[in-house]
Amino acid sequence: MKKWLVIPLFLLLVVIMVFPGCEEEVGPTQTTTTTTTTTTTTQTTTAPQEPYGTITAVSADFGYESTEPVFYESLWGWAWYDSLLRWDENGIFINGVTDSWEISEDGLTYTFHIHHGIKFHNGDDLTAQDVKFSVDRFGDMSVSKNPWSYYISALYNKADSYCPDDYTFCFVSVRPEPAQQIVFAWTRILPKNYFDSMGQDGFRAHPIGSGPWKFKELVTKQKVTFEANTSYWRPAEIPHFQYYVELMVPEQATRIAMLKNGECDIAYGVDYDRLPDLQASGFSIMNQPGPPGTASLCIQGTWLPDAGATGDIRIRKALSYALNREEIVDTWFQGYGDPTAGEFYMYPGCFGWDEGLRTDTYDVAMAQSLMAEAGYPNAFDDPVIHIYTTAPGQDYILVLMGYWEAAGLQCELEIVDSTVYTSYFFNFTRLTSGQPNVGWIFTWNFQSFFNCMYHSSNMFTSWGVHQVGCDPGIDALYLAAANERDPVLSAQKFATFRVAARAFYWNIGVCVFDTLLVYNPNTIGGFGGRIWVSLQDSLNGIEHP
Repeated sequence: MKKWLVIPLFLLLVVIMVFPGCEEEVGPTQTTTTTTTTTTTTQTTTAPQEPYGTITAVSADFGYESTEPVFYESLWGWAWYDSLLRWDENGIFINGVTDSWEISEDGLTYTFHIHHGIKFHNGDDLTAQDVKFSVDRFGDMSVSKNPWSYYISALYNKADSYCPDDYTFCFVSVRPEPAQQIVFAWTRILPKNYFDSMGQDGFRAHPIGSGPWKFKELVTKQKVTFEANTSYWRPAEIPHFQYYVELMVPEQATRIAMLKNGECDIAYGVDYDRLPDLQASGFSIMNQPGPPGTASLCIQGTWLPDAGATGDIRIRKALSYALNREEIVDTWFQGYGDPTAGEFYMYPGCFGWDEGLRTDTYDVAMAQSLMAEAGYPNAFDDPVIHIYTTAPGQDYILVLMGYWEAAGLQCELEIVDSTVYTSYFFNFTRLTSGQPNVGWIFTWNFQSFFNCMYHSSNMFTSWGVHQVGCDPGIDALYLAAANERDPVLSAQKFATFRVAARAFYWNIGVCVFDTLLVYNPNTIGGFGGRIWVSLQDSLNGIEHP
C-alpha cells in the first residue's frame, strides 16, 4: 500500500467517539485478568535539561476549543494532562500515572496503584483522590460530552469506585468487559482541589494537569500557547522546545505560504495534491507510526420515516457502488491509499479484521439498477442526498458528489460551522424525526486504532453517539464481543458483528490511508514522542534539528 497523505488534527480518535464506542487494540494487558505491570517507556531520546525555542503550527479550525476532556474531546489536553493508562506503539496498555494495575479474577474490579511523586503544574501531589475525581467526572453523563465517557458510566457498566488509600484507586464494573481499559487510557487526570477551588468555568479558562506541557494562553479562534513543564515527572519526556504555539488559519493557501515563508514549522490540513510541491521545496513528510487512517461515509437516522432517499438500503448501496475508489485514491489522494479497504476504523490486520469488510468494487451499472429498483427519484418526497461538513472539508466531498451525480443521484452539500458539525455527529440524545440531519451523511477521515470496539459501538449500536445504527440484532452481536473475556473469541465475535453491521450500509468504506505529517526540517529535527496516539500527545518528543 502506498502512503497516503492526510494530516488529521482530530486524533484517534479522534477521534473520537460516541456513546458506547471504543478504539483500541486488545493486547495482553487489555484482556487478561491477572496482574498487569508495565514500566516500558516509549520515548527513546533524552530531552535537553532546559527547553528552548518555539514550535509554531497552523491549523484550519480549532473546533470547539476544548480545554477539558469532558467538553467533547480536549485534543490539546493530551499535552497538558497525564492519563490513567497509556498505549505503546503496538496498542498494548502500559502505565500512565500507575505503577501497576490488576483485574480481579471475576473480571469486575480494577485496582490501580498510583505512582508516588507526580506533581500537578501548581505543585500539588497527584493522588488516588484525583484519579477517582477524574474517572468519576469523565463517566458522569450529566456533565460529559466525551464519546468515551458512557463506557465507564453508571448508565453502562459502573457499579462503584473508591480509594483504599492515598495511592490506590479501585473501579468496579457491573459485568466483565476488558475493553473498559480503553476508556481508562482515555481518562486524563485532573487536580481535584484546584478544580473545586476554580469551578468548572475557572478551570477551563486556566487548566492545569501533570503533563509535559502547561497551558499558557488561549485567544479564541486565533492562538493557543503551551509552555514546557521543566519539572515533568518523566524527565526523558520533558519537551525539547520551550513553547508550542498553534495559530488558526482557515485558508489553506495562507497556511502553505506561512510554511514556505518560515512563519510556521508545521502546517495542518494540507491537501494531498500540494505535497509534491512542498517536498520539492525541501519540506519533509513523516509517516506517523501506528495504525493507518480510514475514510468512510456515515449515514445518520436512516431508520426514521423522514430520512428520505438514504432510508432505502438500495440507495445506500448505490452510493457505494457509484464510487470509483481507485480513481479517488489516484487523484484526490495522489496514490497514497488502498481502495480495497476503509470500513470505519477497520484495516487489514487490526483486531477483528475480516475479508468480508473489503470495499465494494466500482459498478455504476449496479448503482443505477439499485436506484431504478427503488424507484429513484420519483418514489421519494425528498430524493436529495444531503452531506454536511465544515468549510475545510468541502473539496473532498465535492469529489465524491461528482461520482454520485454522474450516476444520477441528486446531491446537496451543507456547510456548517464546527460547533454545529460536532453537535450533529456527537450526540448522546437519540436522533428523532424532524431533526435537520436525519438521513444526512458525514465523512470520517481519521487515523484508526489498534482495536476499534468502542468506536464501532459508537457508530453501529442503537445507543451510539454517531446516530447511525439501529438494530437489536446488531446490538446483541456487539455486546457478545465486548463482554467476551477470551481475546481470541472476542476478536472472532467482533468480526461477526462488524460484517453484519456492514450489510446495513449505514457506514460505507472509501479507502485506507497512511497518516502523514508535513514539517520544516530546518526547524524540526524529528519526532521522538508517542505520535501513534495523537500529535498532541507527542509534541514533547519533537526534536531540534
